[in-house]
Amino acid sequence: MSNATTEKQSDCSQQPSSITLLVDNKAGEGLECVHGFAAWIKIRDRRILFDTGQKDVILKNSERLGINLADAEVLVLSHGHDDHTDNLADFYAINPKAPMYCGRNIDADRFCCRPGEQALNWSPPPSAKKIFETLPPEQKHVLDKPHYLLPGVAITGPVPRLTTFEDVGDALFLDFEGSKPDPVSDDMSMWFETDKGLVILLGCCHSGIVNTVNYIRKVSGIEKISGIVGGMHLIRASKERMDKTLEAMKSWNMDFLIPCHCTGDNAMQQMKDYLGDIVTFGHTGTVIALGELPRKQEGDYSMCRRQTCGCGCA
Repeated sequence: MSNATTEKQSDCSQQPSSITLLVDNKAGEGLECVHGFAAWIKIRDRRILFDTGQKDVILKNSERLGINLADAEVLVLSHGHDDHTDNLADFYAINPKAPMYCGRNIDADRFCCRPGEQALNWSPPPSAKKIFETLPPEQKHVLDKPHYLLPGVAITGPVPRLTTFEDVGDALFLDFEGSKPDPVSDDMSMWFETDKGLVILLGCCHSGIVNTVNYIRKVSGIEKISGIVGGMHLIRASKERMDKTLEAMKSWNMDFLIPCHCTGDNAMQQMKDYLGDIVTFGHTGTVIALGELPRKQEGDYSMCRRQTCGCGCA
């Protein structure tokens, strides 16, 4: 019997909430890896997919982990790079009715143009672009501000870029010639308001992790950071950026930090050396327990089913 079936048979109010990494650069035992990212989010009886990864790794790993992508009620896209959108068409072939939440210009062509190197095309693949073009307007939600899906479960929308030391993390452009800088304005992250503080889920965090954390604290009104998981695009960070990022991370007094995907092995090791045992390196199959999230709060939540809603927001 699959995990998905077992989950649906249990009391929704008693199901634990968690994040499972479906796609990452490193693999857990019996799973596959690729340069890409995707995560499966369980909020009691509710299911959310965050990004779709690259190649067919999400399809293989979800099957091996007993996760049915058809159970996702919502798809959240952190941004439009191909390593986060490559399996978009595969997902919608399985789950054609899922609403999509994304940032503006997610369908733009993107290139990485490092000096002295051949430009790399990081655009969404044609199959993903077709989904962006053909998805019914009522199914595609382009965010210009923070948005709550459920009580305590939110998407940042665009993150203000206020720090002086953070950038998009690479030589990113909107054209193959490298003449139009790409601010990756569609970059978004998610947060979860748990009984232990905020848990933050990142795709690549092109807005900068300090910018992102500061913004989530401001919007949520919660100061305590319990933990952070995801890609941080620090693989080519300057010494100044790394030093200031590590100082900020230290000040957050987190319970855990799980860097993965585009963070970079060197940056990940610096985090481990500087912050100690709270740092573990992510991989496909990693499961992060979220603890308790709010069950009833005043507000308008797009995933709420009212009387039948397991989130308790009715």
